[in-house]
Amino acid sequence: MKKILLTLFILLSTYSFAADVSGKVFLDNTTNFENSTITFTPVSPSAVLAQTTSQIDGNFTAVVANGVYNIKYEKNGYQTYELLNYFISENIVLDDVTLSSNNLVLVNGNVSGLWTKGNTYRVTGNIIVPAGQTLTIEEGVEIKFDGYYSLTANGTLLANGSSNSYIKFTSNKTSPTNKDWNQIVINSTGTSKIDYSIIEYGKIKNDDNIGLLNINGNLILTNSIIRYSEQSAISIRNTGNLTVKNNKLYNCAYGFSVFTTGIVNIEDNEIFNHSIIGINIHTSSPQSVFKNNIVYNCVFDAIQVQGTYKIERNILFNSGVGINVAYAMPNIVNNTIFSNKYGISIYNNESIVTKPKINSNIITDNSYGIYSTGTHKPELVSYNLFYNNYSGNGNNNLPVGVGPIITTNKNNTPSDAYYNVFVNPEFESINSAESSFCTLRSISPAVNAGDPSISKSNGTIVDIGAKEFSGNLSNEEFQNTKITNVKVFPNPTSDFLSFETNQNYKFDSIKFFDINGKDINQIKLDESTSAYRWQVSSNFNKGVYLYVIMNGNSIIDSGKFIKK
Repeated sequence: MKKILLTLFILLSTYSFAADVSGKVFLDNTTNFENSTITFTPVSPSAVLAQTTSQIDGNFTAVVANGVYNIKYEKNGYQTYELLNYFISENIVLDDVTLSSNNLVLVNGNVSGLWTKGNTYRVTGNIIVPAGQTLTIEEGVEIKFDGYYSLTANGTLLANGSSNSYIKFTSNKTSPTNKDWNQIVINSTGTSKIDYSIIEYGKIKNDDNIGLLNINGNLILTNSIIRYSEQSAISIRNTGNLTVKNNKLYNCAYGFSVFTTGIVNIEDNEIFNHSIIGINIHTSSPQSVFKNNIVYNCVFDAIQVQGTYKIERNILFNSGVGINVAYAMPNIVNNTIFSNKYGISIYNNESIVTKPKINSNIITDNSYGIYSTGTHKPELVSYNLFYNNYSGNGNNNLPVGVGPIITTNKNNTPSDAYYNVFVNPEFESINSAESSFCTLRSISPAVNAGDPSISKSNGTIVDIGAKEFSGNLSNEEFQNTKITNVKVFPNPTSDFLSFETNQNYKFDSIKFFDINGKDINQIKLDESTSAYRWQVSSNFNKGVYLYVIMNGNSIIDSGKFIKK
């Protein structure tokens, strides 16, 4: 009887110092996730071996004695996943785990040829694509670095992922950090391409600001994610040429570090959560483009520029400085800059002339709109919209005539001598998760209020700020041959809209867009005509819409109408 009582006491004691552990384990090529085995192997003396299996939805639970464990996830036909030295002292839900069905291939040294989908390539030493050779990587391939190793492309690297199956360059550790492996280096003078890829968890901090992806040759990077580095996401050096479009770069020290004589095209990217600077432009070719990026949550600068470049149509917010002009005379045009400490800051260096041109930007809700001290101040401040910069639109070091209201602009908005206006920009939304983010409302004083010398394809005056009120209609694909004698009436309208041109400009289709430039309707006529009466669709709610009148692929006219 004493032995039975002692056994019961031990059991009760064990379970009184135990935890409910739950989680989910998925399989990458099926929707049935049952019968994966999760084993809790003791590391500390207090731990007790435990094991459970997953259900069809991937859920599992186990009662585990408090202690330190190695937790192993296993299923036949899949790679094993293991969490090492995991401390359990209370009820816990483990992070989701997905087991890979890829075959495991070990690689080091020279590599080339085709890396095929269905494989994981574990890098056990530095790997090199030799000059004159090509390494092609198919969609869905994983490249896992087993130490502080690099992939160096002296030849050509072609990483061809897809929107449904990204290529991944990552750490082989089960609990990765932001410095587990070294980097990808592009040295080839041929053009390497990386598309729909994830590059993460590499590159220790260094004094030269060399990044997780370092470009000394030529690279086109599209539709990819670069994240979790102790240094830059991307660095461009020497004579490197780089085109970077439609990517996300986040959680690094810098997004970009640009120091090259080559051409750099950084366009349509989202760059955020960097501990120093989003885009650091030191030197590059005068032909370089820095346009249409969204940069935010950078501790120091969203963009720092040290040269005479055009910084155009970027949205910059929630950072120390929106645009920090360190040296030289950049052209800062049609940006939207808000909710930073300084909207635009001009570095005081007596030995280098620093005089930016600041034209047709929205600068709102910062501490200072434009901050400059000492020797240098902007060469030009014109056609901008300032609003609610709570320490001031400038700090008394702006060109004479900037600030005092002495006239009105073409929209009859009170303005200074350079047609800067000081009113609410009237955004549709300042929520970056919404499609209408930083889009101008139809009543915005920024519409048709920018610098008339800035050309637009549809012949209208440019709007102030990064986003045109007409949305996609400002894209270069709409090359306009607009004529002046098109009649569109009545406008506003509630039922019918008539389109009339002269006999020299017939049309065979009319396209309609919402204010964000989204295509919502199209009329296709049987033959070209110079007059058409359209019954406004009941699907059109009250508001402002855009139209484009076309004949074949040629644009005859474009404009706006109001549905009452």
